[in-house]
Amino acid sequence: MLLEAKKLGKTYQEGKLSVQALRSVDLQIEEGKFYAVIGRSGSGKSTLLHLLGGLDTPTEGTVYLEGKDLAAFTDREAAVFRRRRIGFIFQSYNLLPEYTVIDNIRLPLYLDQRAIDEEYETMLLKKLRLTGKEKHYPSQISGGEAQRTAIARALVTKPAIVLADEPTGNLDARSAEEVLWLLRETCRSFHQTLLMVTHDLQIARQADVVLTLEDGMLTEE
Repeated sequence: MLLEAKKLGKTYQEGKLSVQALRSVDLQIEEGKFYAVIGRSGSGKSTLLHLLGGLDTPTEGTVYLEGKDLAAFTDREAAVFRRRRIGFIFQSYNLLPEYTVIDNIRLPLYLDQRAIDEEYETMLLKKLRLTGKEKHYPSQISGGEAQRTAIARALVTKPAIVLADEPTGNLDARSAEEVLWLLRETCRSFHQTLLMVTHDLQIARQADVVLTLEDGMLTEE
């Protein structure tokens, strides 16, 4: 099993009030599949994604990726492991405005002091239709191109799994459809697992597995 969550829970303290965002979630994610996570706003979708990716710490339960307990890592070990094995795509793109497209894409490699696989990078740029945009800055490209840059950055380290939080939320219907196709096609080409949070049922219907969250609980799979 590529990724597994056991009795996963997360409680936030808001003053004297405890808010249970996620409750006792058991989940198994297989290699090479496309998973969609759906649910109403506030149902715990983004919380689940952040816990599975090690961006947040669960209040209870355990997350295993490739058999490794994410909680057993030091902060430094966790950061390195995330960079190497997990690709993140956020709705807001999170591109650095002072970096060019190519430097934004290569950022995880720079942080990890890893060599650039030029053949793989060229293939990635071609597949995501970013060839010719390498020296542009985020302010000089369209929203669709910015999202494709974020996808390339998530894939450049050849991660085992890509976690995407509403990656088409800021795009028009045509761009959203294009980005979804490119993301699925790229993940398929490089044998990666895709786990996507979405509010769009049309996108969810294209997934291999649909996970439904309701009030912090996994109600349907």
